Amino acid sequence: MSISSDEVNYLVFRYLQESGFQHSAYTFGYESYVAKTSIATGGVELPPGALISFIQKGLQYLELEANLNEDGTDVDSNFSMLTSQDLLSKPVDVLKAIVKDKRVMSDKDKEQERKEVGQRERAEKKSARGGAGTSNGNGNGGA
Repeated sequence: MSISSDEVNYLVFRYLQESGFQHSAYTFGYESYVAKTSIATGGVELPPGALISFIQKGLQYLELEANLNEDGTDVDSNFSMLTSQDLLSKPVDVLKAIVKDKRVMSDKDKEQERKEVGQRERAEKKSARGGAGTSNGNGNGGA
């Protein structure tokens, strides 16, 4: 599957029109001969926002590609979101490294959370055993 430069030009031309850049759209259309392309003369109906939609889908594809496992299998539960700035400015290899770092960090964060939960549970058990006697005898109730 490929897209021609005429198709890209038409998408850009439509984007400029939809965004209110009438003069820019006219100039771009004139210089790129958009009116003479097969997509413009063929009566093709493009939905509003087509260029933005295609770009967003391309970024989603890059994000999915960056989240694939090393063997190319899909990731079930450990999907890492990437910023649009990263997706636009970095190659897939760098994006994969970012995802790998995020996965390592999330594993560390999970381990830290497990430790904190364990400490809280131990503290709750200690207070449940000895906490009733100390709270009744501290004298706060009469103050």
